[in-house]
This record gives sequence, structure tokens and C-alpha cells, in this order.
Amino acid sequence: MKNLNLLKYNRHWEKGFKYAFLKKRDFFNDLLEYIDKKQIIELVGLRRTGKTTLFFQIINYLLKNRTDAFSIWYFTFDEEKVDLEELLQNFEKQTQVDFRKKKVFLFLDEIQKLKNFQSKIKIYYDLYPNLKIFISGSTSLFVKKKTQESLAGRIKSFFLPPLNFKEYLYFKNKSDLLKKPLVFRAEIEKEFEIFLQSQFVESVDMGTKERKEYFISIIKKIVFEDIPQIFPIDNPEILWRLVKIIGQNPGIFINYRDLSREIGISNKTLSNYLFYLEESFLVKKIYNFSRNLLTSEKKLKRFYLASPSFSWAVSDFMEIGRLAENFVISIKDYKFFWRDAYKHEVDFVNVRNNNIIPIEVKYRNQFSEKDFKNLILFSNKFKNKKAILFNKKLESANVKIKNLEINQLPLYFT
Repeated sequence: MKNLNLLKYNRHWEKGFKYAFLKKRDFFNDLLEYIDKKQIIELVGLRRTGKTTLFFQIINYLLKNRTDAFSIWYFTFDEEKVDLEELLQNFEKQTQVDFRKKKVFLFLDEIQKLKNFQSKIKIYYDLYPNLKIFISGSTSLFVKKKTQESLAGRIKSFFLPPLNFKEYLYFKNKSDLLKKPLVFRAEIEKEFEIFLQSQFVESVDMGTKERKEYFISIIKKIVFEDIPQIFPIDNPEILWRLVKIIGQNPGIFINYRDLSREIGISNKTLSNYLFYLEESFLVKKIYNFSRNLLTSEKKLKRFYLASPSFSWAVSDFMEIGRLAENFVISIKDYKFFWRDAYKHEVDFVNVRNNNIIPIEVKYRNQFSEKDFKNLILFSNKFKNKKAILFNKKLESANVKIKNLEINQLPLYFT
């Protein structure tokens, strides 16, 4: 058996140690709701969105409220490759805690790097009820899909997006601005435009140059290290080129045939590379809406990077309105946009519980009836009665035009 230095990963075993992550994201309380349930907690999302920090904050909570330090085991597969059985043997030996007899909280970070992880975890979940398992991952295909197939009913999954604006202000110690937004209108607008360039916790206090380097380093880590470890990639430079094409044109319509010819690869390779970027959570793809959702998948597709901060980082210049649109898709799970044969477009379409709501994003304060034209066209075609317009205003308002109720909402509170 390989001897692992587990203290390196479990600093909380040291007397009096606490992880220095005091400020918590909104997700923290969501996770706590499942801490006493048998289900595995799965946390997935982009690199650097705070998955590991959330784990350490839960460990702090357990240390304070629940259990002794040596019954809390943490390991990341990001640095070392080891089989799960061997890992647990090391934990038992070093802590002298037997998970067959005593409650143990097991945190496994970057689980997608453990080969065949889903079947291995399933065995321990089924046979050892004293193990409360937490897993995290940064690749959709090798985490969400496999856990849904092999761990159905045994797992509660959470997707951790980048920061929303409220969280950003909290981490920047400026939450008080939102208590009287009309008083601090100018500062809120200024902070929001900085926020679009710094949507991750670690970046909120960085200068412009440092921020840009930070986000480019995250992208390159995913493109040149993470994806090639999992998928068959002949040329990661093409992945990087695709990221820049999408980032410099948020919401780009990609014609596979034309782009593959321009880049010098086959249609199949281009399709695969875009799929790999989606599965790494780095790119979001949405479909042209149709009531027949199968038809939607065959029609036009639009692509965004997963954060406006990424798009800003890979661009020499980017209009604030396009970053605002990119921000909305970064924190909303919208699957559709709409574009008709005459190129009338609606930015997003939210489909939930048989309700269809068209959504436009306009980073402005003033609007005329012309600005609502495409929302009205969509609603006439699909017979819906409500729409949303995200805008620069600080107050919500409703306007009714031609039997369509348009809810105007501040982007800041999206």
C-alpha cells in the first residue's frame, strides 16, 4: 500500500486549526440542508468558482458543531492519482478511525480524475452507511452524467455558478450599497461594470491587468491541461482559438461548415471540440426555440463563454451591453434563444413548467415601444402573455403593450 501524506490535505487535524474562509457564498446553506441525509452531495462547476472553499467551510462547521477532526477526511485527485480503496485504507491507518463503526465525513475533490469513480463510490455508499460522502468535479460529462446513470437516487447534485452581483458586493465589503440603491446609483453602476470583469471571488480586489491574467490562466488550465487529460485532443491550440472566437463574440452563431473550413479541421472535429468545451463548463450553448424541442436541437445554435469575465479577458475591447448579456447566461440556466427567418431575435427564452417567457437584455435606462418589438413578435407567434426585460434601471416596473405584460427588472439583482 502506498503511503500518502494525508496531513498535507487535512490541516484541520492540527490542534486548533480552522480554514480561513469566513465569508460564505449563498450555496453554503443549501449544502447544509443535506448534511444529515444519507445522500451523496455532489458539487460541480467551473474551476475557481469556490467548490473546494465550500468544502472547507463545511469542514469548519463540522468541527464546531458535529464531530472530531479525525473523522473528517479530505482528498483532492487534482494532485495525486490513487485508488479509492487504497485512499480509505490510508485514512483509516493514519487517523485510527474505522468508518465501519463510526460516522466519517469524506470529501473527494475533482472526482472526475478518479477512474470509474461512480461504481467505486456506489459500493461504499451502499455497504457503509457511516460514510457521508461529498464529491466535487469540474467536468460535466464525467461527473453529472455518470452520477445520474450509476448513482441515481443516491445523490443530490448542485451546480455552483460564478458570483452574482449581490455576492460580489458582499465579498468586496460593499453590501450596504444595496440597502439604499437610489442614493448610491452611480457607485452601483460603477461596481457592476467592474463586476462583469471580475465574477470570481479571488478576482474582486485585483487590478485590471492582474484580473485579465488571472482569467486567462484559468482558461488555459482548462484548455491545455484539464480537457486533454480526459478527451482525445490532438491540438489544444484549436480549443484555445475557439475560446477566443466565442469570447470575442458573445452569443455567436456558429456555422460548423464555415468555421471548420476557416480553422482547417473537419466538421466532426469541430463538433467534438465544442462539445469538450461545454463539458468542461467553459462554454454554454443554447438552441433556437421551437415548440418541438427536437427541432430546436437541429436549428441554429448560439455560444457564450461561461462568464463575461472570460469574454472580457480574451478581448481587446468589449461593449458593456454584450458583457451584460453574457452575465445573464452565466447565472441562469436558459437553454434557448429565438430567431425567425427574418432575423428578428430574442436573447433568451425560459421554458419552465410549460410556461414560455421571452427575455431581452438591454443595458440602458430609456426605452421606446420599438425596443419591445421582438418580444411582441415572439409572443404573437407563441401566444404567451408575459416577457422580461433586464435593464440598467434600479427599480422594477411593468409595462403592458398589445396584451403583453413586460416585466422590467434591474440586471443587478438577476
